Amino acid sequence: MRLYLNVPYAEKDAAKALGARWNPKIKKWYADVPREQYIKFAKWILRDTDDAMIATNHIFIVEGQQPCWKCHQSTRVVGLGVSEYIHIFDAGDGPQYELIESDPDEELHLAWADHEEYIPPKLRKYLMEKYSVRTGYSKTLRGKCFANHCDHCGALQGNWFLFNEPDSPLMLMYLDELVEQASKLNIFKIPIEDDLQLDWEVGFCSTDYAYFKYGQCEELVLSGNPENKSTSYEDLYNLR
Repeated sequence: MRLYLNVPYAEKDAAKALGARWNPKIKKWYADVPREQYIKFAKWILRDTDDAMIATNHIFIVEGQQPCWKCHQSTRVVGLGVSEYIHIFDAGDGPQYELIESDPDEELHLAWADHEEYIPPKLRKYLMEKYSVRTGYSKTLRGKCFANHCDHCGALQGNWFLFNEPDSPLMLMYLDELVEQASKLNIFKIPIEDDLQLDWEVGFCSTDYAYFKYGQCEELVLSGNPENKSTSYEDLYNLR
């Protein structure tokens, strides 16, 4: 597996000395080492944050439905998700590495990003073309955010409700409604060729197993080459 890094030109020799490689086609440095060695590249992984998530093997789209708050018609809503991932963080005493292992058929953690630039362009394009997802103005946030909108009247469906409130159709919080609610969800599993550092908000719940156990799951390949079974970094960021 490879992990692409944001290495400034002035620091290329330091990255190369640690084992980073240069991809001349897309003009970007990457780590091609066992995952537990990603910690060596923490300088570039944690450049703009002290807490990084690196998705491995798969990312997900979670599709459900809810009544629009404005027109009251049933509209589709989607979230994102991760399963297994790598957690690299700095709690003040230096970079730490943690592998969150989860069988991709056992647990899904619901995720989202309020800013469209945090979602790989190929995935973002797919969401915007297939669903009513786009950047709009949120009165609650008093600013713009990347969000679901009603398929019928175009009203923004709030991110806070969909990804933080227990009554959301995408969150599986109530044990007595777990099977019924999860069975209404469509889960699209996207195989990824390269590990991806993603600036997504990820939620965790003891019922995260129910997405796969009761949801309707199918594989989705976003590769530009239909023969490929997984999607590369180049594909996701339109760099081919």
